[in-house]
Amino acid sequence: LFAGMATSKLIILEGISGTGKTSLPYALGKFFNFDASIIPVQPSWKDRTELLGYYNEFTKKFNESEFLKSMYTATYRKNTNVIVLDEMNLARIEYYFAEFLSLMEMPNKDDWKIDLISNKINGDPVRIEEDGKLLIPQNVIFFGTANNDDSTFTISDKVYDRAISIFFDNKGIAFDCEPEESKSIPYSQIETLFAKAKEQYPVSKKVLDKFGELDTFVIKKFKLAFGNRILKQLDTFIPTYVACGGTELDGFDFIFTNKILKKFQSLNIAFLKDELGELDAQLDKLFGKGTFSMAHAYSSLPVR
Repeated sequence: LFAGMATSKLIILEGISGTGKTSLPYALGKFFNFDASIIPVQPSWKDRTELLGYYNEFTKKFNESEFLKSMYTATYRKNTNVIVLDEMNLARIEYYFAEFLSLMEMPNKDDWKIDLISNKINGDPVRIEEDGKLLIPQNVIFFGTANNDDSTFTISDKVYDRAISIFFDNKGIAFDCEPEESKSIPYSQIETLFAKAKEQYPVSKKVLDKFGELDTFVIKKFKLAFGNRILKQLDTFIPTYVACGGTELDGFDFIFTNKILKKFQSLNIAFLKDELGELDAQLDKLFGKGTFSMAHAYSSLPVR
């Protein structure tokens, strides 16, 4: 979870209903001492106005959404804010969230500005800039929950490439733990921890080179490539994953499974049994037996 937060502003939590997808960001908001904003996505959402609201030319007023209110509130806060788009794939994500996906790719975070109105006038909220734009605050983490059933849309590669996806495949099981006090943590402190992780646990060149060999193998056998975006994400995901107690190889396993193997859904997997067997062997050859357990489990599922 925290490695994902270090890597992307959008975390997708997907799986069957009742596995705790919404409960996780809800609990995170409680931990950060500021309740998460949970925004139910509607099947009718077809453009950005459903997410942000719209200016009514007749009343001369802007009809703001709960999502926009939550994001605007975050501009007044230094601590971390959690906004949840609940069941985000009830509508096509690219239709209503496309502008955010594009803006949050820009290297200069000062350019992460959402168009709201044509021009600012007297009486407009003070955080709206002169050109009618609102800067997406850095202290916001967007979560999206996604059910995988017949009532939802398939999440496209465009969205997966830009987000970090965590799959929930088991129902939540209650457990006892020691109570923990909420923490009012400035987001700048969390960013400092992410930067410190990159310094202390840089991605090893040896494993990265092997990952490059795996990339070549996947291109040859499946005509799929990792892409520069995924390689860039490794640079932030892996150090934070290790700093949080994981291993480097498990971090690579997570990225490979959730970023590359997920694309296999678009292939006619029934005819790739031999190639998948070769992939398992290649993973063992490059990284050793007993590693990449997520990838081995995922690649074996379609051919059982």
